[in-house]
Amino acid sequence: MVAQELARYLRLNEGCDFVIALSHSRLAEDIRIANNAAHGIAKVDLILGGHDHEVLHRFHGDTEEDSEIIQQGTSNEDIVSNGVVDQVAGDIRIVKSGTNWRGLSIVRLIARRLPDGRATIETVKLKQYVDITQSSEWSPLSICPRIRKMAAEIQQRVGSVVQKPLVHTRTPLDGRCSVIRSSETNLGNMLADAYRAYYGADIALVNSGSVRCDRIIKPLSSPLCVKDIIEICPFENPVVVKRVSGHALHEALENSVSDLHVDGRFMQCSGLHVVADWQQQEGHRILQLSLVQSSSAPAKQIVLSQIYTVAMSSFIAAGFDGYTCFQSIETLVDKETAVTDTGLLLQIFGYDKEGLNDGNTTDIDRARRAIVCGTHGLDSLPIVSPIIEGRIRFVT
Repeated sequence: MVAQELARYLRLNEGCDFVIALSHSRLAEDIRIANNAAHGIAKVDLILGGHDHEVLHRFHGDTEEDSEIIQQGTSNEDIVSNGVVDQVAGDIRIVKSGTNWRGLSIVRLIARRLPDGRATIETVKLKQYVDITQSSEWSPLSICPRIRKMAAEIQQRVGSVVQKPLVHTRTPLDGRCSVIRSSETNLGNMLADAYRAYYGADIALVNSGSVRCDRIIKPLSSPLCVKDIIEICPFENPVVVKRVSGHALHEALENSVSDLHVDGRFMQCSGLHVVADWQQQEGHRILQLSLVQSSSAPAKQIVLSQIYTVAMSSFIAAGFDGYTCFQSIETLVDKETAVTDTGLLLQIFGYDKEGLNDGNTTDIDRARRAIVCGTHGLDSLPIVSPIIEGRIRFVT
Protein backbone atom coordinates (compact mmCIF):
# COMPACT_ATOMS: atom_id res chain seq x y z
CA MET A 1 0.00 0.00 0.00
CA VAL A 2 1.30 3.44 -0.95
CA ALA A 3 0.43 4.93 2.45
CA GLN A 4 2.47 2.31 4.29
CA GLU A 5 5.42 2.63 1.93
CA LEU A 6 5.45 6.40 2.30
CA ALA A 7 5.08 6.25 6.10
CA ARG A 8 8.00 3.82 6.29
CA TYR A 9 10.12 6.06 4.05
CA LEU A 10 9.34 9.19 6.09
CA ARG A 11 10.37 7.53 9.34
CA LEU A 12 13.50 5.79 8.05
CA ASN A 13 14.79 8.38 5.59
CA GLU A 14 13.44 11.69 6.83
CA GLY A 15 13.50 11.05 10.57
CA CYS A 16 9.81 11.75 11.13
CA ASP A 17 8.32 10.87 14.50
CA PHE A 18 4.72 10.95 13.28
CA VAL A 19 3.00 10.60 9.93
CA ILE A 20 -0.21 12.56 9.35
CA ALA A 21 -1.95 11.97 6.02
CA LEU A 22 -3.97 14.65 4.24
CA SER A 23 -6.38 12.66 2.09
CA HIS A 24 -9.10 13.37 -0.40
CA SER A 25 -10.71 9.94 -0.29
CA ARG A 26 -14.07 8.52 0.59
CA LEU A 27 -14.46 7.47 4.21
CA ALA A 28 -14.36 3.77 3.27
CA GLU A 29 -10.92 4.24 1.71
CA ASP A 30 -9.66 6.25 4.70
CA ILE A 31 -10.82 3.48 7.04
CA ARG A 32 -8.99 0.92 4.93
CA ILE A 33 -5.79 2.98 5.10
CA ALA A 34 -6.12 3.55 8.85
CA ASN A 35 -6.65 -0.15 9.59
CA ASN A 36 -3.90 -1.39 7.26
CA ALA A 37 -1.38 1.17 8.47
CA ALA A 38 -2.11 0.96 12.19
CA HIS A 39 1.15 -0.29 13.69
CA GLY A 40 4.89 -0.18 13.53
CA ILE A 41 7.23 1.78 11.33
CA ALA A 42 4.67 1.97 8.51
CA LYS A 43 1.95 3.46 10.71
CA VAL A 44 -0.13 6.41 9.57
CA ASP A 45 -0.84 8.09 12.91
CA LEU A 46 -3.72 10.29 11.81
CA ILE A 47 -5.74 10.92 8.65
CA LEU A 48 -7.17 14.38 8.06
CA GLY A 49 -9.63 13.63 5.29
CA GLY A 50 -11.60 15.43 2.63
CA HIS A 51 -13.97 14.39 -0.18
CA ASP A 52 -16.86 13.62 2.19
CA HIS A 53 -18.70 16.80 3.12
CA GLU A 54 -19.59 15.85 6.68
CA VAL A 55 -17.93 16.45 10.04
CA LEU A 56 -16.92 13.12 11.59
CA HIS A 57 -14.23 11.13 13.37
CA ARG A 58 -13.29 7.47 13.68
CA PHE A 59 -11.33 5.69 16.39
CA HIS A 60 -8.88 2.83 15.89
CA GLY A 61 -10.78 -0.25 14.73
CA ASP A 62 -13.94 1.60 13.68
CA THR A 63 -15.61 0.27 10.53
CA GLU A 64 -18.62 2.59 10.08
CA GLU A 65 -18.48 3.87 6.47
CA ASP A 66 -21.55 6.13 6.57
CA SER A 67 -20.09 9.63 6.50
CA GLU A 68 -23.29 11.13 7.90
CA ILE A 69 -22.60 9.39 11.23
CA ILE A 70 -20.25 11.58 13.25
CA GLN A 71 -19.12 8.92 15.72
CA GLN A 72 -19.55 5.18 15.34
CA GLY A 73 -22.17 3.71 17.67
CA THR A 74 -23.59 7.10 18.68
CA SER A 75 -26.56 9.10 17.44
CA ASN A 76 -25.62 12.52 16.09
CA GLU A 77 -28.43 14.09 18.12
CA ASP A 78 -26.86 12.79 21.33
CA ILE A 79 -23.47 14.42 20.77
CA VAL A 80 -24.23 17.69 18.94
CA SER A 81 -25.54 20.84 20.58
CA ASN A 82 -25.69 24.29 18.96
CA GLY A 83 -23.50 23.11 16.14
CA VAL A 84 -20.77 21.78 18.46
CA VAL A 85 -19.81 18.10 18.82
CA ASP A 86 -19.04 16.82 22.32
CA GLN A 87 -15.28 16.74 22.87
CA VAL A 88 -13.67 13.31 22.67
CA ALA A 89 -10.25 11.85 23.29
CA GLY A 90 -8.54 8.56 22.57
CA ASP A 91 -6.98 6.68 19.69
CA ILE A 92 -8.64 8.79 17.00
CA ARG A 93 -7.38 7.83 13.54
CA ILE A 94 -9.61 9.75 11.11
CA VAL A 95 -10.92 13.32 11.24
CA LYS A 96 -13.07 15.04 8.61
CA SER A 97 -14.16 18.64 8.92
CA GLY A 98 -17.16 19.32 6.70
CA THR A 99 -17.42 21.81 3.87
CA ASN A 100 -18.25 25.38 2.88
CA TRP A 101 -16.21 26.87 5.75
CA ARG A 102 -18.79 25.89 8.38
CA GLY A 103 -17.22 22.78 9.82
CA LEU A 104 -14.07 22.96 11.95
CA SER A 105 -11.91 20.44 13.79
CA ILE A 106 -9.44 21.37 16.52
CA VAL A 107 -7.04 18.44 16.96
CA ARG A 108 -4.54 18.22 19.82
CA LEU A 109 -1.95 15.45 19.85
CA ILE A 110 -0.66 14.51 23.30
CA ALA A 111 2.78 13.01 22.63
CA ARG A 112 5.80 11.92 24.64
CA ARG A 113 9.29 10.62 24.03
CA LEU A 114 10.02 7.02 25.11
CA PRO A 115 13.28 6.04 26.86
CA ASP A 116 14.54 4.44 23.64
CA GLY A 117 14.15 7.75 21.80
CA ARG A 118 11.02 6.90 19.88
CA ALA A 119 8.03 9.24 20.06
CA THR A 120 4.49 8.10 20.64
CA ILE A 121 1.06 9.72 20.62
CA GLU A 122 -0.59 8.94 23.94
CA THR A 123 -3.97 10.33 22.97
CA VAL A 124 -5.74 12.59 20.50
CA LYS A 125 -8.07 15.26 21.86
CA LEU A 126 -10.69 16.50 19.43
CA LYS A 127 -13.21 19.31 19.36
CA GLN A 128 -15.42 19.62 16.28
CA TYR A 129 -17.99 22.07 14.99
CA VAL A 130 -20.66 20.85 12.58
CA ASP A 131 -21.64 24.47 12.00
CA ILE A 132 -19.46 26.99 13.76
CA THR A 133 -21.93 29.81 13.06
CA GLN A 134 -24.42 28.12 15.43
CA SER A 135 -21.92 28.02 18.27
CA SER A 136 -22.04 30.48 21.17
CA GLU A 137 -18.32 31.00 20.55
CA TRP A 138 -18.95 32.35 17.08
CA SER A 139 -18.49 35.97 16.22
CA PRO A 140 -17.76 37.28 12.72
CA LEU A 141 -14.07 37.81 12.23
CA SER A 142 -12.72 41.16 11.13
CA ILE A 143 -11.19 41.08 7.68
CA CYS A 144 -7.45 41.58 7.38
CA PRO A 145 -6.87 45.01 5.74
CA ARG A 146 -4.37 43.53 3.28
CA ILE A 147 -6.85 40.85 2.22
CA ARG A 148 -9.64 43.41 1.97
CA LYS A 149 -7.49 45.55 -0.35
CA MET A 150 -6.50 42.56 -2.45
CA ALA A 151 -10.11 41.37 -2.74
CA ALA A 152 -11.26 44.84 -3.76
CA GLU A 153 -8.67 44.97 -6.53
CA ILE A 154 -9.68 41.55 -7.84
CA GLN A 155 -13.35 42.42 -7.62
CA GLN A 156 -12.74 45.57 -9.61
CA ARG A 157 -11.02 43.58 -12.36
CA VAL A 158 -13.48 40.71 -12.64
CA GLY A 159 -16.67 42.22 -11.24
CA SER A 160 -17.91 43.62 -14.51
CA VAL A 161 -17.36 40.24 -16.17
CA VAL A 162 -19.04 37.93 -13.67
CA GLN A 163 -21.94 40.33 -13.07
CA LYS A 164 -22.94 40.39 -16.73
CA PRO A 165 -26.65 39.39 -16.92
CA LEU A 166 -27.28 36.30 -19.05
CA VAL A 167 -30.56 34.49 -18.55
CA HIS A 168 -33.88 34.43 -16.69
CA THR A 169 -35.39 31.32 -15.13
CA ARG A 170 -39.12 30.91 -14.62
CA THR A 171 -38.69 27.93 -12.33
CA PRO A 172 -36.42 27.27 -9.33
CA LEU A 173 -33.33 25.39 -10.54
CA ASP A 174 -32.55 22.63 -8.06
CA GLY A 175 -28.83 22.03 -7.71
CA ARG A 176 -28.80 20.89 -4.08
CA CYS A 177 -26.26 18.10 -3.58
CA SER A 178 -28.67 16.25 -1.31
CA VAL A 179 -31.19 16.08 -4.16
CA ILE A 180 -29.25 16.03 -7.42
CA ARG A 181 -27.01 13.20 -6.22
CA SER A 182 -29.91 10.82 -5.70
CA SER A 183 -32.81 11.87 -7.94
CA GLU A 184 -33.78 13.63 -11.15
CA THR A 185 -33.78 17.43 -10.95
CA ASN A 186 -34.84 20.07 -13.43
CA LEU A 187 -31.35 21.60 -13.46
CA GLY A 188 -29.86 18.21 -14.25
CA ASN A 189 -32.36 17.78 -17.08
CA MET A 190 -31.47 21.17 -18.53
CA LEU A 191 -27.75 20.42 -18.53
CA ALA A 192 -28.20 16.97 -20.05
CA ASP A 193 -30.52 18.31 -22.75
CA ALA A 194 -27.95 20.95 -23.69
CA TYR A 195 -25.14 18.41 -23.99
CA ARG A 196 -27.21 15.97 -26.05
CA ALA A 197 -28.54 18.65 -28.38
CA TYR A 198 -25.15 20.24 -28.93
CA TYR A 199 -23.66 17.02 -30.26
CA GLY A 200 -26.86 15.53 -31.67
CA ALA A 201 -26.13 12.45 -29.55
CA ASP A 202 -28.60 9.71 -28.72
CA ILE A 203 -28.06 10.16 -24.99
CA ALA A 204 -26.35 12.55 -22.58
CA LEU A 205 -25.21 11.72 -19.06
CA VAL A 206 -24.33 14.35 -16.47
CA ASN A 207 -22.54 13.13 -13.35
CA SER A 208 -24.17 15.03 -10.51
CA GLY A 209 -20.80 15.71 -8.88
CA SER A 210 -20.02 18.16 -11.68
CA VAL A 211 -22.90 20.39 -10.52
CA ARG A 212 -21.53 22.43 -7.62
CA CYS A 213 -23.95 25.23 -6.77
CA ASP A 214 -25.54 23.17 -3.93
CA ARG A 215 -28.60 25.39 -3.74
CA ILE A 216 -31.92 26.19 -5.33
CA ILE A 217 -31.48 29.04 -7.79
CA LYS A 218 -34.73 30.94 -7.43
CA PRO A 219 -36.58 32.89 -10.12
CA LEU A 220 -35.97 36.58 -9.53
CA SER A 221 -36.88 39.80 -11.25
CA SER A 222 -33.20 40.21 -12.09
CA PRO A 223 -31.50 37.71 -14.42
CA LEU A 224 -28.86 35.15 -13.57
CA CYS A 225 -25.34 36.38 -14.23
CA VAL A 226 -22.10 34.84 -15.45
CA LYS A 227 -21.13 34.06 -11.85
CA ASP A 228 -24.30 31.99 -11.38
CA ILE A 229 -23.50 29.86 -14.41
CA ILE A 230 -19.91 29.38 -13.25
CA GLU A 231 -21.24 28.41 -9.82
CA ILE A 232 -23.32 25.65 -11.43
CA CYS A 233 -20.47 24.23 -13.55
CA PRO A 234 -17.17 25.68 -12.31
CA PHE A 235 -14.73 23.06 -13.58
CA GLU A 236 -14.91 23.57 -17.35
CA ASN A 237 -15.21 19.83 -17.87
CA PRO A 238 -14.81 18.81 -21.53
CA VAL A 239 -17.99 17.10 -22.75
CA VAL A 240 -16.88 14.19 -24.95
CA VAL A 241 -18.84 11.70 -27.05
CA LYS A 242 -18.42 7.93 -27.01
CA ARG A 243 -19.96 4.96 -28.81
CA VAL A 244 -21.49 2.95 -25.98
CA SER A 245 -23.13 -0.45 -26.16
CA GLY A 246 -26.43 -1.04 -24.43
CA HIS A 247 -24.63 -3.46 -22.13
CA ALA A 248 -22.07 -0.83 -21.07
CA LEU A 249 -24.85 1.72 -20.68
CA HIS A 250 -26.72 -0.63 -18.37
CA GLU A 251 -23.53 -1.19 -16.37
CA ALA A 252 -23.02 2.57 -16.10
CA LEU A 253 -26.54 3.18 -14.82
CA GLU A 254 -26.09 0.45 -12.21
CA ASN A 255 -23.04 2.36 -11.01
CA SER A 256 -25.15 5.53 -10.96
CA VAL A 257 -27.53 3.97 -8.41
CA SER A 258 -24.91 2.07 -6.43
CA ASP A 259 -24.48 2.56 -2.70
CA LEU A 260 -21.83 5.20 -3.46
CA HIS A 261 -24.19 7.34 -5.58
CA VAL A 262 -24.07 10.30 -3.19
CA ASP A 263 -20.39 10.89 -3.95
CA GLY A 264 -21.43 12.48 -7.23
CA ARG A 265 -21.66 9.49 -9.57
CA PHE A 266 -25.46 9.61 -9.75
CA MET A 267 -26.39 10.46 -13.35
CA GLN A 268 -28.78 13.06 -14.66
CA CYS A 269 -29.78 12.09 -18.17
CA SER A 270 -31.29 13.10 -21.50
CA GLY A 271 -32.59 10.66 -24.09
CA LEU A 272 -33.19 8.01 -21.43
CA HIS A 273 -35.96 6.81 -19.17
CA VAL A 274 -34.67 4.88 -16.17
CA VAL A 275 -36.69 2.79 -13.74
CA ALA A 276 -34.81 1.55 -10.68
CA ASP A 277 -35.41 0.06 -7.24
CA TRP A 278 -33.27 1.10 -4.28
CA GLN A 279 -34.38 -2.01 -2.38
CA GLN A 280 -32.74 -4.40 -4.80
CA GLN A 281 -29.21 -5.70 -4.37
CA GLU A 282 -26.49 -3.37 -5.59
CA GLY A 283 -25.74 -4.15 -9.22
CA HIS A 284 -29.31 -5.29 -9.86
CA ARG A 285 -31.27 -2.07 -9.30
CA ILE A 286 -31.99 -1.02 -12.89
CA LEU A 287 -35.36 -2.49 -13.80
CA GLN A 288 -35.88 -0.74 -17.11
CA LEU A 289 -33.77 1.34 -19.46
CA SER A 290 -35.40 3.01 -22.45
CA LEU A 291 -34.28 5.30 -25.25
CA VAL A 292 -36.46 8.41 -25.67
CA GLN A 293 -35.56 10.67 -28.57
CA SER A 294 -38.42 13.16 -28.20
CA SER A 295 -41.52 13.76 -26.13
CA SER A 296 -43.69 12.64 -29.05
CA ALA A 297 -41.72 9.50 -29.92
CA PRO A 298 -42.42 6.22 -28.10
CA ALA A 299 -39.76 4.92 -25.75
CA LYS A 300 -37.69 2.01 -27.04
CA GLN A 301 -36.03 -0.49 -24.75
CA ILE A 302 -32.24 -0.23 -24.73
CA VAL A 303 -30.81 -3.19 -26.65
CA LEU A 304 -27.70 -4.62 -24.98
CA SER A 305 -25.94 -5.34 -28.28
CA GLN A 306 -26.79 -2.02 -29.94
CA ILE A 307 -24.41 0.96 -30.05
CA TYR A 308 -25.53 4.42 -28.92
CA THR A 309 -23.76 7.78 -29.09
CA VAL A 310 -23.45 9.19 -25.59
CA ALA A 311 -22.26 12.66 -24.52
CA MET A 312 -20.58 12.73 -21.10
CA SER A 313 -17.89 14.57 -19.18
CA SER A 314 -14.31 13.53 -19.84
CA PHE A 315 -14.08 12.79 -16.11
CA ILE A 316 -16.40 9.80 -16.26
CA ALA A 317 -15.28 8.90 -19.78
CA ALA A 318 -11.84 8.32 -18.24
CA GLY A 319 -13.33 5.83 -15.79
CA PHE A 320 -13.45 7.90 -12.62
CA ASP A 321 -16.17 7.47 -9.98
CA GLY A 322 -16.50 3.81 -10.91
CA TYR A 323 -17.26 4.31 -14.61
CA THR A 324 -14.56 1.92 -15.82
CA CYS A 325 -17.02 0.63 -18.44
CA PHE A 326 -16.35 3.80 -20.47
CA GLN A 327 -12.55 3.70 -20.45
CA SER A 328 -11.73 1.47 -23.40
CA ILE A 329 -14.64 2.13 -25.74
CA GLU A 330 -14.46 4.17 -28.94
CA THR A 331 -14.34 7.95 -28.60
CA LEU A 332 -15.96 10.09 -31.29
CA VAL A 333 -15.18 13.50 -29.76
CA ASP A 334 -12.17 13.60 -27.43
CA LYS A 335 -11.45 16.17 -24.74
CA GLU A 336 -8.99 18.06 -26.94
CA THR A 337 -11.74 19.00 -29.41
CA ALA A 338 -14.70 18.98 -27.01
CA VAL A 339 -16.75 21.91 -25.79
CA THR A 340 -16.65 22.41 -22.01
CA ASP A 341 -19.75 22.32 -19.84
CA THR A 342 -19.12 25.85 -18.55
CA GLY A 343 -18.34 27.23 -21.97
CA LEU A 344 -21.37 25.61 -23.55
CA LEU A 345 -23.79 27.15 -21.05
CA LEU A 346 -22.22 30.58 -21.36
CA GLN A 347 -22.40 30.45 -25.14
CA ILE A 348 -25.99 29.20 -25.14
CA PHE A 349 -26.94 32.21 -23.05
CA GLY A 350 -25.09 34.63 -25.30
CA TYR A 351 -21.85 35.31 -23.45
CA ASP A 352 -19.34 36.18 -26.17
CA LYS A 353 -16.05 36.80 -24.37
CA GLU A 354 -13.18 36.60 -26.82
CA GLY A 355 -11.60 33.16 -26.86
CA LEU A 356 -14.57 31.42 -25.27
CA ASN A 357 -16.27 30.39 -28.48
CA ASP A 358 -15.02 26.82 -28.63
CA GLY A 359 -18.23 25.51 -30.15
CA ASN A 360 -19.77 25.43 -33.61
CA THR A 361 -22.45 28.09 -34.11
CA THR A 362 -24.94 25.60 -35.57
CA ASP A 363 -24.40 23.26 -32.64
CA ILE A 364 -24.78 26.11 -30.15
CA ASP A 365 -28.05 27.14 -31.80
CA ARG A 366 -29.33 23.56 -31.59
CA ALA A 367 -28.43 23.38 -27.89
CA ARG A 368 -30.04 26.78 -27.32
CA ARG A 369 -33.31 25.61 -28.87
CA ALA A 370 -33.27 22.56 -26.60
CA ILE A 371 -33.29 24.51 -23.33
CA VAL A 372 -34.38 28.11 -24.03
CA CYS A 373 -38.14 28.58 -24.03
CA GLY A 374 -38.44 32.27 -24.82
CA THR A 375 -37.07 35.80 -24.60
CA HIS A 376 -37.67 38.26 -21.79
CA GLY A 377 -39.80 41.23 -22.82
CA LEU A 378 -37.77 43.87 -20.98
CA ASP A 379 -34.14 42.97 -21.62
CA SER A 380 -34.41 40.42 -24.46
CA LEU A 381 -32.40 37.87 -22.48
CA PRO A 382 -33.21 34.17 -22.93
CA ILE A 383 -35.58 32.38 -20.56
CA VAL A 384 -35.30 28.81 -19.28
CA SER A 385 -37.98 26.83 -17.51
CA PRO A 386 -36.86 23.20 -17.12
CA ILE A 387 -39.10 20.68 -15.38
CA ILE A 388 -38.88 17.24 -13.83
CA GLU A 389 -40.26 14.81 -16.41
CA GLY A 390 -39.98 11.43 -14.73
CA ARG A 391 -36.84 10.48 -16.63
CA ILE A 392 -35.53 8.70 -13.54
CA ARG A 393 -38.14 6.86 -11.52
CA PHE A 394 -37.74 4.73 -8.41
CA VAL A 395 -40.40 2.15 -7.63
CA THR A 396 -39.57 2.07 -3.91
